[in-house]
Formats: sequence, structure tokens, C-alpha cells
Amino acid sequence: MKIIYFSVCYFIVVIFAAHFFMPPEYDWTQNTISDLAAQGLKYQWIMQLGFIGFGLLLNGGFVSKFISARTVFYPDVLIMVYGFAVLLTGVFSTEPFLEGVSFSIQEANLHSIFAQVAGVFFSIAILAYLISSPDPKSKLFHTIFLIFVIGISMVFGLAENEIIQLGRGLIQRTLYLVSFVWLLLAQML
Repeated sequence: MKIIYFSVCYFIVVIFAAHFFMPPEYDWTQNTISDLAAQGLKYQWIMQLGFIGFGLLLNGGFVSKFISARTVFYPDVLIMVYGFAVLLTGVFSTEPFLEGVSFSIQEANLHSIFAQVAGVFFSIAILAYLISSPDPKSKLFHTIFLIFVIGISMVFGLAENEIIQLGRGLIQRTLYLVSFVWLLLAQML
């Protein structure tokens, strides 16, 4: 389980470090974490390594957990699909947030698809934990986090479509924070 905790710490450190290499046009309250690895950026590789490394470390942590326990906890497999999708968001970068930078629409679309797959599988994993938990307190814990994750995701979608005027970057970072808290705490239950 230490690898799972390390994967989250690694990802947070890379996100933080990547900010130091962004052009002045990058605004962390408005721009997403994916924008840290946007096509055409000189240092996009930093955040790409963040996505890829997080996915590899997270999945390695769960494989290690399965080997130690000598059993597979199937809701964790859903988290592994999430981790693999995050890894692929690092392979395929989003479109640039800077004007006049040429980019691959196909690559940006693949990034978007894998980001959505990651979000869906993360939510399904929380639901699977909720359903498989025999303890009422654990069920309440998973229910609360599922509501938070889905709620924040909905707010992000509204901001993404400019229906509400909240910073996408701020909302996404809140979503990541809540998700990471659940991921780490769920491993202790």
C-alpha cells in the first residue's frame, strides 16, 4: 500500500513543480492540470511524466496489494482502470491554451476521452466500494465521497461549458483533492 500512497504524493509534487515552468498566460485557477501538459508547451513533458508515472505507480501499488493479500479485491481493479486511463492522458496531450499554437485535434480528442474514462471509472470504483462494504460506517464514508466526486464533476462540467463562471482549474484541483483523500482513506478501511 505504500506504493499507492507514494503515487499520490508523486503526482501532487509533479503538478506543483510543473507550475514553475508554465508561461505567464497559465492561470492555475482557470487552466486545468491537463493544460500543464498541453501540446506545444516547451515543458509539457513534466506533467506528461506526472500522468504516466502516477498511472504506473498506482497500478503497481494495487498489483503489490493483490500479491500481498493473495486475492484480488475487484473494486480495486476499477481503480486500476482509472490509473491506466490517467496514464493515457499523459501519452495524449490536450489542445494548447495559448493562441496560435498548432496541434493535433485527434490527440486532444484522445486525451479528452481518456480523461472522461478515468473519471467514470473512479466514480464506479467508489460505488463498488460502497456496495461491497459490509460496515454501515464505511458505506456512509463511501456515499459521502461519491456525492462529492459526482457533484464536483458536475460543477466542473458546467464551468467547462461556461454555464457557470467558476475557474475550471480551481474546480478540477478540488476534485483531485477530494478524490485523493478518498483513495488514500479507502485503503485504510
